[in-house]
Amino acid sequence: MKLFLAVLVLATGAVACTQTPNYKTERDDVMKFHDVVMEDHGILVNNQMRLDSMLKEMPALKTRFPSTDTLKEKVVMKATLDRLNVAEELMNDWMHKFEPDVTGKSNEDAVKYFKAERIKIGKIDSLYKAEIQSSDAYLKQFKK
Repeated sequence: MKLFLAVLVLATGAVACTQTPNYKTERDDVMKFHDVVMEDHGILVNNQMRLDSMLKEMPALKTRFPSTDTLKEKVVMKATLDRLNVAEELMNDWMHKFEPDVTGKSNEDAVKYFKAERIKIGKIDSLYKAEIQSSDAYLKQFKK
């Protein structure tokens, strides 16, 4: 019986010591992660501009790389640019919908909201990284 009471007291103590997540901590985590993703945003926009310039200067590309099938490359460039634009638009949509003010929500509801937003921005980050890597590899072949 004493062992049971000791285990019960320890279990109760452990549960009591478990901290409830604070929505401010979760919100700060989302904002910090957003800032990290925005660092990649500059790279994404730079790649968009480079592709856009290349599309406008196809004759110069053909001069520099005579064996290039410019019709084929134009299709690839547009597709790559479209994917970069989609990634950027997802980020813009997320930023417009993100609501850091949780007035009227309980701490628990606010924590759930910010955790869900952290997952969303995490998916956008993965897409950013994939599209940057892909567009970097494509641009590298033209030394752009």
